Amino acid sequence: MPNSTMTATEVEVIFLHGQPGQKEDFAPVYRWMDHRWPVVSLDRPGWGANPLGVIGIEANASWVLDQLKTSRVVLIGHSLGATIAVRAAQLEPERVKGLVLVAPPITQSSLVAVDRLLAARFLGAMTSALIAGVSLGPARRSQFGRTRRSFLAEQRHLLDELRLVESELRNVRCPSVVVAGLRDRVVPLAAMVHAADRLPQATLMVSPNAGHDVLQSAPILLAQVVRSMLWRLHTHEEAGSDERGLWRE
Repeated sequence: MPNSTMTATEVEVIFLHGQPGQKEDFAPVYRWMDHRWPVVSLDRPGWGANPLGVIGIEANASWVLDQLKTSRVVLIGHSLGATIAVRAAQLEPERVKGLVLVAPPITQSSLVAVDRLLAARFLGAMTSALIAGVSLGPARRSQFGRTRRSFLAEQRHLLDELRLVESELRNVRCPSVVVAGLRDRVVPLAAMVHAADRLPQATLMVSPNAGHDVLQSAPILLAQVVRSMLWRLHTHEEAGSDERGLWRE
């Protein structure tokens, strides 16, 4: 289904971080962006400077949509941020005109044993504390408690709500790009291939040198993907054709 013509002032670009995460995670990508489009990176509820507590995937998607300043948006989500971006596109397809999904867990096949371990009552609390301690540098150790609680809560929301997100993937009609790191040890590559196949207008791009940390290891590639998406919409190119390919860096 083709999208209507857009101008640079009519489309907003929103970055959604994963977990643990904060809006600064997108800084390496931001520097390579085309700033003719408004670009916003958000601290999601439960993270960074956002004073709100953790909320679920659907509530996150609604919160993101409430932040929009324009009626048209392209969402760029990393990891759980990608899950939220997909749900936002399902909730308001007329506003979400494009998706760039980086290392996205959007199908049940994305879940591995550690995901279920993290959602467990006692072992999950211990494991989330370990992850929080490793992910936070010395300058952010004061955020340890909140990071641990947010990580654990979001992991449980992921297990509770992912089935709904997957069941409505066919309703995502905007052009989408799934960006996968060949060395990703968090979300299986096979799951991301499957996700791209399930989305009606998706293309899969694989970065052979990246893991789950695509934002840091392949920022130029990711910025190119976003710019390409924006220009595709801007030039009124036919979206969602039978173009399905494996792009490589």
